[in-house]
Amino acid sequence: MRTYLLAVLLALCTATAVAQAVTGDVICRKELKTSNNCYRLYKPDRQPVGLVVLLPKYGEDANAFQRFRIVQLLAQQGIASIAVSHAGYLFDDDLPALLAVVKDVAAAEKIPAGKIVVAGISAGGTGALRYVQHCAINDCGALKPAAVVSVDAPLDFEHWWNSQEINLRRAHPDSHLDESKTILEVLRMAMGGSPKDARAAYRARSPFLASEPDGGNAKLITIPTRLYTEPDISWMLENWKHDYYTSNAIDQAALVLHLRALGNTRAELITTSGKGHNPDGKRNPHSWTIVDEEELAQWITTRLSE
Repeated sequence: MRTYLLAVLLALCTATAVAQAVTGDVICRKELKTSNNCYRLYKPDRQPVGLVVLLPKYGEDANAFQRFRIVQLLAQQGIASIAVSHAGYLFDDDLPALLAVVKDVAAAEKIPAGKIVVAGISAGGTGALRYVQHCAINDCGALKPAAVVSVDAPLDFEHWWNSQEINLRRAHPDSHLDESKTILEVLRMAMGGSPKDARAAYRARSPFLASEPDGGNAKLITIPTRLYTEPDISWMLENWKHDYYTSNAIDQAALVLHLRALGNTRAELITTSGKGHNPDGKRNPHSWTIVDEEELAQWITTRLSE
């Protein structure tokens, strides 16, 4: 029995060692005048077969994914990853800055051409899809992503604007009214006004517009796409005083439906229940924790091997 226990312990220690990614310091490109100019690199113990670009929620830094397993799971598959500091991805300057960071890392780590996946949560998910669209328009060459993942992101900026107006009209004190005011102000600044006043800007920058017959920029998303959301509407009604109109779940489902209509047969919607939590354990459906990281790591590995 003692020999068996020692063998099990050794196996566990070995598995842990294999799963650990080698991390470097946070590196900042100070010449890039955007908030997403810093990143932390996670490396496997061998030559990487691909690179995953991880984009966090707005307000989080390049350490945002330290607490999640995804970087270790990818390293175990021989895949490098970088966690980039936050941006809202409402301004066009954020995209060339992200491309510059990805270019630096891909060159330094000798990432094979086309072996890049972009994944993000919330504003980072918005950025992941905007990066795909930016590359479709501007030809990123070897940095063109092979697949994209977005977790509960605002994707239809017109719907985002309208949902915040709805929330403010309802004026329930527990519905994050200050956040709605801030979102409207930022959209007004970034786009030049409301969707009615600045239609061209919303069409140019929104990853998707359900009100447009062609879906706006949706046609630029032709690669394997995964969208995650946890539409726990009963919990949201009780705790956040939000419903489907004021959640991001609508955007995820509508975009997947539109992508499939456009011929993207590898557009997937993944819905979850009861998985979203903050690091302190507090319930939060708008969280990276809704992702099954082991299954996602395998999905990414498969996409990079195609």
